[in-house]
Amino acid sequence: MRGLRLCLLVLVMFSVISSSDLVSAKEVVPVYTPGAGGTLYFQGSALSKVVNKYVPEVQLMVEPTGGTAAIARLIDQKYEKKQPVVATCDSKNNDAAYRGKAPFTKEVKGLRAITFLHGTGLNLVVDAKSPIKSYHDLKGKKVAMGAAGSGTAEIGMTVIAAHGITRDMFKPLWLGYKEVVEGIQDGSIHAGFISGVYPIPAMKELSVRRKIRVIPVESQVLKKLVADNPYFYAENLKAGCYNGVEADTPLLFFGSILVTHAAMDTEVVYKITRAIFEHRDELIEIHPVSKEIDIRTATKTITFPLHPGAEKYFKEVGTPKK
Repeated sequence: MRGLRLCLLVLVMFSVISSSDLVSAKEVVPVYTPGAGGTLYFQGSALSKVVNKYVPEVQLMVEPTGGTAAIARLIDQKYEKKQPVVATCDSKNNDAAYRGKAPFTKEVKGLRAITFLHGTGLNLVVDAKSPIKSYHDLKGKKVAMGAAGSGTAEIGMTVIAAHGITRDMFKPLWLGYKEVVEGIQDGSIHAGFISGVYPIPAMKELSVRRKIRVIPVESQVLKKLVADNPYFYAENLKAGCYNGVEADTPLLFFGSILVTHAAMDTEVVYKITRAIFEHRDELIEIHPVSKEIDIRTATKTITFPLHPGAEKYFKEVGTPKK
């Protein structure tokens, strides 16, 4: 009997040690996203839930940040320390970070892409009764650009400049979507940028309260922006999608991408990529924006290297390497 008790004690101790080893082996990986409440925050949460279910080696945890410019800098810090990380951010700022273009002061050469997630439309919103009909009418006006350091603000400034409007010709204000809605309602701003995937909650909220219009990007400007910058593409905002939008409106779109860094473990990234595509239906159940996740467009708007783990998966299923 004493021998049996001793044997059971050894088995219990072994079980406890083994369980402890399993817990310590599960690596916590931050998932940096833009601010809480945006599409990329919700998609980051959905990705974390699905990956945690199917990739037992990691525990993804969402951490909202100050925007996509901040995310690139955080990834660079993780790369230097060889610490794991993934993030959701926009294609334009990713490209600028990798190449060391403004607003970045150095190249983030460790940046690596995992997959295209969805497209994001940049909407310049005004009250339906506003005299602003084109980007040229922004001269002398107060324009909410988005939060400071956000992809919306950076890309909005790019589109305004492409129409020949310099920063000294209008008054940029660094306001979030809530402030844009309030500002257009009370007349404290003349126009504001809101980016996202239709239907954008902030635009829905505003258009319920009053009719709105979205200012079209001029045809030649749009063509040049897309031709010169492969992280952009063009699509129409459909007539009737918001109260007051009465015609199809040409807009600039940019990609939202899942990224990491070059030092991230290849096998872990491979398993994360596989989980995303093999369990896409579960992602869609959590948030419909994941309908755009498609193996055929996995490298859309990506202008810098893929991570080897993502490449490994895409090679298996036949997607061309980036």
